[in-house]
Amino acid sequence: MSEHATEPSRRAFVFSAALFGTALATGIFNPSFAHAVTAAEKQAEADAVREQLVSLQADLEMCADKYYGALEERDAAHAAMEAEQVKIDEATLRINEIQQRLGDRARNMYRTGPTGFLDFVLGSSSFEEFTTNWDLLDTINEEDAALVEETKQLRAQLEESKAEYERQEQIAAEKAAEAELAKNQAEARVAEATELMNQLDEEARVLLEEEQAAAAAAAAAAAAAEAAAQAAADSAGNGEATAAYFSSGGTAGDNSAVVGYAMSKIGCPYVWGAEGPDAFDCSGLVRWAYLQIGMSLPHYTESLFASATNRVPVSEARPGDVLYRPGHVGIAVGYGGVPYVHAPTFGAYVRDTDALSWSGFTYALQF
Repeated sequence: MSEHATEPSRRAFVFSAALFGTALATGIFNPSFAHAVTAAEKQAEADAVREQLVSLQADLEMCADKYYGALEERDAAHAAMEAEQVKIDEATLRINEIQQRLGDRARNMYRTGPTGFLDFVLGSSSFEEFTTNWDLLDTINEEDAALVEETKQLRAQLEESKAEYERQEQIAAEKAAEAELAKNQAEARVAEATELMNQLDEEARVLLEEEQAAAAAAAAAAAAAEAAAQAAADSAGNGEATAAYFSSGGTAGDNSAVVGYAMSKIGCPYVWGAEGPDAFDCSGLVRWAYLQIGMSLPHYTESLFASATNRVPVSEARPGDVLYRPGHVGIAVGYGGVPYVHAPTFGAYVRDTDALSWSGFTYALQF
């Protein structure tokens, strides 16, 4: 059978992402830009580029989901190929054993001839021995017939397994090609974003840096306010019925130990496809932190959602729960998801200062 398709490198974007990261070090993806400015024309110029970059970031998240989704489907196809190969090997071995057994039987019959079997039956010294020998002969014939029938069934199964192997091999090749296409699309978006940023002069860059500082301060204040509101809601016992409604019915463990690991990576850069230990994308940080407590979670955000034991509203998040929205994830540090730690986007670093509204999480996933 053919070799597995070569996996597109998950770190293929390191160089291009570094360029993009340098360009976006101003943090212009933050949606809060209410700071008053004096250079109206520069503001308009910066805003126009920012809007295009926000759209490009959404495209990059979509490319990431396509990439990881295709890789998971490719890996599943490879696993199915391996399972079919086991069936093929087992069926082939059993067919060879049966053929050898029937061949030996046929050769023995050829050597002894019909009289040999007559002597075997008629040479009995008693009626009891005669009936025993006759029953044995019937048993031998029935066994031969059963072996022939088993061979027919095994050959049919063998053909089915070979056909399924070829089908999965085709799926694996198609999904590998899809992953490569998604990677190329993301690289094109990075190049486009870099070109857009290069349009800004130094004055516009300084303006955006000032706005980033103001946005970070506003996010930290909003996070503190949300934490206080959530604490009040928790003390009143709100949200229990909603949590029961959204729960998938399983029992999730206490994974709060991941918080310390995730927080230890604050300041590490965002790099597309990275799983640590010194650079991460959003799901890469989640995966790395959970690996530290012996739990292997998928890198693909939609697979994280599908494999969760419980899915509850963000307001019911516990420390260590995975906060989720399509295309992005983080880790709850406090109850209700406030604060939370995540790897936000290109040009940013792992941080715990963003308000919940910044990421727009829709569920807390428990494992």
